[in-house]
Amino acid sequence: MLTRRFRRGQDTEKEKTVAQDGFSATLDAPVLPVSPRPWHDDTTPFKPISEEMLRKMTCGDQQSAAQPASAAQMRGAYRAPAGFAMVGRHVLDFADNGDGTLTVVRCVDSQADDLDIQFEAGACPVTAIAPKAFEGCTALRRVVLPQSLRQIGEKAFTGCAHLAQMIIPGEVTRVGTLAFANCAGLARVRIEPGVQALGPSCFSRCTSLARVDVPSSLASFGSGAFFGCGRQLCLYGAEGAPAQQYAKLNGIAFDSQSWKEDEQLVLEEQEDGTLIVTGPRQSAPDRIEIPAEICGRRITAIAPKAFFACGTLYQLYIGANVRSIGESAFFGCRSLTAVSFERGLEYVGDSAFAGCESLTQATLPWGTAAVGRMAFFGCTRLSFVKMPATTRVSDFAFDGCAPNLRVFGGVNAGRIQGVPRG
Repeated sequence: MLTRRFRRGQDTEKEKTVAQDGFSATLDAPVLPVSPRPWHDDTTPFKPISEEMLRKMTCGDQQSAAQPASAAQMRGAYRAPAGFAMVGRHVLDFADNGDGTLTVVRCVDSQADDLDIQFEAGACPVTAIAPKAFEGCTALRRVVLPQSLRQIGEKAFTGCAHLAQMIIPGEVTRVGTLAFANCAGLARVRIEPGVQALGPSCFSRCTSLARVDVPSSLASFGSGAFFGCGRQLCLYGAEGAPAQQYAKLNGIAFDSQSWKEDEQLVLEEQEDGTLIVTGPRQSAPDRIEIPAEICGRRITAIAPKAFFACGTLYQLYIGANVRSIGESAFFGCRSLTAVSFERGLEYVGDSAFAGCESLTQATLPWGTAAVGRMAFFGCTRLSFVKMPATTRVSDFAFDGCAPNLRVFGGVNAGRIQGVPRG
């Protein structure tokens, strides 16, 4: 059991235990009145953090033990709320937005070097990063932004000199002024489809920045967005996209064809201009990221047997435009331990992940229509599967998995003998 104790206000005599997706934490503080959104619900409207709330960001730990705070008063800054499972450390401070979502207020661990923000937050989605939240975090080498993120504040990552790569999720409406300025080690940025605007000077003086993947949705570039980045900078996007005109006017190189020689993936163009993944570029890849699009072209499918028996692959990320995973696409990837699916996946093909002996859990996104025959057959360590209640599951999809396998959701998943339903 992963445990972390939090004290806030008056101590309580009874311990409480919360669990989320296989993680649990023992708590000795009252659970704050925060109601997480359902994992499949994207309908909660976004409410930006007000200046007044930002000024109160330090009030969370100053409540009097003699006078417990009301629910309304407890909405503000706090460290690791009692409703979230933390893993033995205090790295980030969060603010409660009052609608079941969180804002990252600041990084409190100057030695933090590799962060997954949603993992640190626990159950509730993170929708904003406050201004200057990570400013000057020079030890930070890698940070994973949550897919629920909608707002990156002014100077949020300014001066993170060792940050090497960044993926900006498509739900972000605008990247704030100077958000990544003076990140001297930042070499590559991928902006996912959906992002519409870059604030002034947001990547200024990123002297190592060589590649920025820009979607067609990005139409507004703040003044000096790439000021001082150097001659090696190239924007990658679709032919005729707003980024091409911006690059021309500002003397920046633009590329719309290099998807043919992508360093990670072998891609094949379809008649409609979309791409499918037919295999890895390297002979023994260990980590594969399949983006939503590359050079402005959407990646919509993974071909049958694309990564067949790829024994070195241990981590996989599948982007939002991928609709289908072909038959035996990852069959026999024995080292695969982690798979991340973005919302948009519709079909997992027959035997797609069969024989992935190291895979322990899988969460299929909302909208997944079907899981094919023997899709996860022989995943001997797979003990936790979550999917929409409407997903149709074919026979033998989870045969040969861990004896304690639990399946949450799915139609006809009950046919699997001995598998508890969630």
